[in-house]
Parts: sequence; C-alpha cells; structure tokens
Amino acid sequence: IEEVTVEDIATYLQQRRRDGYYVVALEQAANSVELQHFVFPDKVTVLLGDEKEGVPAELFNYVDGCIEIPQSGVIRSLNVHVSASVLLWEWTAQGKKKC
Repeated sequence: IEEVTVEDIATYLQQRRRDGYYVVALEQAANSVELQHFVFPDKVTVLLGDEKEGVPAELFNYVDGCIEIPQSGVIRSLNVHVSASVLLWEWTAQGKKKC
C-alpha cells in the first residue's frame, strides 16, 4: 500500500494507468458500481477521498471507474479509514492477497 501526497496524485494516477493499472475511486457517483459487484483486477489502484469532500472532481479525469459502499439512511458516508477497511476486506475476500 502506497500513500501519495496531494500535490502528486494526478501525476501518480496517470503513471499507474500507463503501467497498466485499473484506477478506481471509492466514491458515490452516478456511475458507481456497488463494492460487492466490483471484480478487482489483478492490477488496481484505489483512490480514496477526504471524509468531508470525497474525491476532488478534477481527479475523476484520471480514474477508470468508481465503486461505492452501499448504505442506507440519511447520512450516506463513512470515515475514510472505515471505508478503506471495508474495501480491503472485499478485496481480500476475492483472493487478491498481494498489495
């Protein structure tokens, strides 16, 4: 798992795509796929947004798709560390054991 600084994210995502990675944002969007229906490719990079604003709109130019954790109720958000934990659980459940 690699953490990238804010200033470097767009460049990093472009390079990952050039290297053959599927770049996906964990974000509620009109075209999001629910996490349990997303099949993680062998080479994937996941973009997590901040807890209040989510993934910045300008970064959607650098992702191949969006996945979301289905939720119900009035408040439809989770802390970023909780979202990352749920995502990693699903990724591991699919047998993707290498980081």
